[in-house]
Amino acid sequence: MGGALRRLSHTAWRRGRYTTAGGKFLVATEQGTVVSCNRKAKTPADRIGMSYEGHSGPVYACQRSPFMSKFFLTIGDWTWRLWNEELRNPVITSKYHMSYMTDTCWSPARPGVFFTTKMDGTLDVWDIFYKQHEPTLSMQVHNDGLYAVSIEPQGQLLTTGSVDGSIYLLELSTGLTEMQRNEKKAVADMFERESKREKNLEARAKELRNKAKQDAATAKGGGEGEVEAAVPWENKVKEVEEEFWAAIQATDAKE
Repeated sequence: MGGALRRLSHTAWRRGRYTTAGGKFLVATEQGTVVSCNRKAKTPADRIGMSYEGHSGPVYACQRSPFMSKFFLTIGDWTWRLWNEELRNPVITSKYHMSYMTDTCWSPARPGVFFTTKMDGTLDVWDIFYKQHEPTLSMQVHNDGLYAVSIEPQGQLLTTGSVDGSIYLLELSTGLTEMQRNEKKAVADMFERESKREKNLEARAKELRNKAKQDAATAKGGGEGEVEAAVPWENKVKEVEEEFWAAIQATDAKE
């Protein structure tokens, strides 16, 4: 096969994966939750840390970025999601695809590139250095579903396995294996910007929840003054995002 990917061979397959960073590892569950654990924790209570909820079905894949270990990808239902381990909500969520997503892996050569597989037999190549909302390349590898994807340490050869037990070995083009100028910094800045936005949303949501509790307590206690009418959550999110982007633009103007 020509282009960015070239098929080299296929055979039977099997897979297994362990995701770790400094004693920490991530456990994906069938309930759609990912749990952060630490095998070096001194007490049993510290061995299980934060939990991340977002998928509406089983999480089939979970892998940390090889360049920025606090960020990790998950695959479940019809989406992939990018997480910051310091936040409970994903910082980037893909659109919902028509076919179920099954696996993912990061490129070890480029920080902005990762790969996903779907049950319609397609392999998607994502290059978020250039495009965040659509895959850079979608390739029909198999007539049935693809179940797994993995890449060798140099980032040039990719393997993907199908539901019937076949495996395909693909060769990536230099455009997907050679790091672009300022790519690592640009991708890191993008991830941090999205993390900051999510932190602001979480802080604002917490503030609104606390205010709602105070208003409810005041109303129950017969306090003076009327409780403010509930504002739809979509409007609250829009308000916080507008404040965030206004702050970003103000910072850029000062620089």
